[in-house]
Amino acid sequence: MRVSSTDSMPLTAFSVFSASAVFRHFFPAFFSLLLFVVRPCLGQTQSPVIDRIVVEGNTFINEDRIKDLMITKTGGLFRKKQLNQALLRADVNAIENFYRNSGFLSVRVRSTRDALRENRVVVRIAIDEGPRYRVRTVAIVGNRYLAEDDIRKNLLTKAGLPYYQLFAAADKRAIAALAERHALLDAETRLEQTLSEADTSITVTFFIDEGEPSRVGEIRVRGLQKTHPFVVLRELELRKGDLYDNSKMARSQTRLFQTGLFRSVRMEPARSDSATHARDLLVSVIELPGGEFSFGGGFASVERFRGSFSIAHRNFLGRAITIGTNAQASLLVQQVDAGITQPWLFKTRTTGTLRGFFTRQDRRSHIQREFGASIIGVRELSRALRSQTTYTIKNVRVTSLSDSLTAILQGSSVADSLRSRREGSLTQLVLYDTRDDLLNPTQGMFSQVQANLASPWLGSSSANQNSTLTLNGVLRKYIPLGRFPDIATSVSFGYVRALSKGVIPLDKRLLLGGDKSVRGYAIHQIGQPDGGVVAFSSQNEIRIPVGSLLFAGFVDLGGTGKTLASFVLNDIQIGYGGGLRIGTPIGMIRGDIGFHPKGDIDPPTAGLYERTYFYFGLGQAF
Repeated sequence: MRVSSTDSMPLTAFSVFSASAVFRHFFPAFFSLLLFVVRPCLGQTQSPVIDRIVVEGNTFINEDRIKDLMITKTGGLFRKKQLNQALLRADVNAIENFYRNSGFLSVRVRSTRDALRENRVVVRIAIDEGPRYRVRTVAIVGNRYLAEDDIRKNLLTKAGLPYYQLFAAADKRAIAALAERHALLDAETRLEQTLSEADTSITVTFFIDEGEPSRVGEIRVRGLQKTHPFVVLRELELRKGDLYDNSKMARSQTRLFQTGLFRSVRMEPARSDSATHARDLLVSVIELPGGEFSFGGGFASVERFRGSFSIAHRNFLGRAITIGTNAQASLLVQQVDAGITQPWLFKTRTTGTLRGFFTRQDRRSHIQREFGASIIGVRELSRALRSQTTYTIKNVRVTSLSDSLTAILQGSSVADSLRSRREGSLTQLVLYDTRDDLLNPTQGMFSQVQANLASPWLGSSSANQNSTLTLNGVLRKYIPLGRFPDIATSVSFGYVRALSKGVIPLDKRLLLGGDKSVRGYAIHQIGQPDGGVVAFSSQNEIRIPVGSLLFAGFVDLGGTGKTLASFVLNDIQIGYGGGLRIGTPIGMIRGDIGFHPKGDIDPPTAGLYERTYFYFGLGQAF
């Protein structure tokens, strides 16, 4: 197609316009970029290189500390530093401020430079420290509700010591925090300093305008979608008319988080312009979804592959009631249970649970099945101390006895312990726990004492007549040793006694062995085949962190006895070994290898391999 002259004119005009526009718009940018690249090279020839930095006149503050305050540096062997006057002025100001904060209120600092050959200079920092002011007295004025002794014991500024401005500022904040703890929410603190040049001393005065103590007005809860307000209010340790207490507010916030109902909790007193001294308490929350479904799987050396699932609703009817079911299955244990949990049972800090369950356990000597129900009451006595009372009614069936156990029991009067039975029991547990971490504790203590009484008076079958008393205790201590390996130790004790016919059911007899009692042995190997009535065990570890890994060496011991009187030291078996723990996103993975010396519990032909056991699992062994 042919283009006419009238068509070509706009094209030519556009070409001319484009070239001039590109030159006009992009040349300044290109020139600026070129100047940016070339300027450092030009600056290197103009700015002298710092050969060294000399500090003069300092007496109280050493030279290294002063140089640490400076941005200006001499550089290294291959990379030199050019002098920057702006940074040097900032360094002078920083040094002066450091001296003034340390009590040298009349300090003067100046910088000079001495020229050397080859465009090099020596930077000199000349310091006229002047006298160091000390605190003559610390006065507190205006306090009515705050005791002067309580104020002074938290002060960093003290008579006779050098005056530090940062300490005085920290003391001002400490007084404000103390006032808040005493419900003085409107308190204001003013700091005044009086200098005496004659004796270079300073008088520090804290003027406190306390106001009046503030009390809790109305409690307003915001952000609730499904939960009833009383669920929040009952967890608070503050009530209307109480004096504001920061520690109670912190504990209340913790308790609200522990309900598992809220993603966020914030508590604060509302600002008030009224003449009254009451302030409304605002509690702002963001709720979590009530429904929960989870499942998982894993592998352990004793249980092999195992899986679990759980379905629960943690806020049924908006009353923080939990209903749900869970199940788990492995080579040794299969369990299903369902229940309902009511917090604040009988309007007290007691959690009540009604639970139904079915359990099957495959032991070395028999198979044990249980199904029944239990009622559980848990009372928190303090943050670390808890009491739990449980009533259980269940049917127990013991089957598939091993040949060795059958041979032992033939002709004995233990028929009641072998057949199916109904058992009613009452269990009391007291637990004290100060561990810093449940899965990987490094410090703190865990202790537990448990007593269980089974009797026809509690619902056991009358034909069975087996009344038993079982006592268990556990004490674990975790000791961090700074740069040395950490130490963890655990001691456990168990005892069971027949109260009527002298018959103890097989499922109540005590056995030891495995990664949860005595490593170096198979699970329930110690005490085979029929178990004992008394058991003692101790696990002891040295844990050595190396980067993200944790190495452990252990010595475990334990034994069982047929009677309490006949239990002697010769019944104690020893296992030893080591292991490795690795932190992962799903938790700490543990692997241990354990051995035990050849003894009476081993076959005559048992070699080292038969006496070696591997353990895998999540978290620490104890």
